[in-house]
Amino acid sequence: MGAFIILFAVIFGGGLLYFLFNKRNDFILKLTLSFSGAYLLGITVTHLIPEVYSSDAEHIGVYILAGFIFQILLEFFSEGIEHGHIHVHSKHSGIFPFTMMFSLCIHSFFEGIPMADVSQRQSLMMGIAMHHIPVAFALMSMLMQSGIDKKWALLSLFLFSAMSPVGAFTGIYLGDWLVNGLFEKVMAVVIGIFLHISTTILFESDSDHRFNIIKLGIIISGAGLSLLV
Repeated sequence: MGAFIILFAVIFGGGLLYFLFNKRNDFILKLTLSFSGAYLLGITVTHLIPEVYSSDAEHIGVYILAGFIFQILLEFFSEGIEHGHIHVHSKHSGIFPFTMMFSLCIHSFFEGIPMADVSQRQSLMMGIAMHHIPVAFALMSMLMQSGIDKKWALLSLFLFSAMSPVGAFTGIYLGDWLVNGLFEKVMAVVIGIFLHISTTILFESDSDHRFNIIKLGIIISGAGLSLLV
């Protein structure tokens, strides 16, 4: 319980950083995203994929592919905010982006479900937190720059921050039903989501598709940390 409250607070705090740094620093945001993308890719390859393939569940690859495609579908509505893209359209100024919030919350909810597995909880929590801090910041930036009322922006941030813990509680509540064959399939879907997000972040972390030495060091650090958890 306490760990999930901390996860919520960390993500919510990431969004509140907008009010301290409301002049966007694209370089810092890209570095943070690069670190989180490398870490997500690291835990996916070294921890999550071996675990699901060591289970007795069938057609794991199909579920991984389904998760990958599912994330593409979600990004059709969220416009890529999951990996730090901020799109402010003047013609929609002041109009709340319901479809974007819905897809973002669905994405976050599914990411939280595998945290029901105690053995993977620490690495998953770290990955989700590091990934969602810049996403929360991007969410607040987009909402505030779009002219959304501050109270609705904060409510949206609260909802987004709560979705991964809610997903974790859902996984815990379903308990034995998930463990009996379905958990590995849900995990495989999340792996597909992680693979899409992490690779997209790494490939798009620079507009000209080049990595400078700082970004390379950040990526190596993120991948290295995934080996330690």
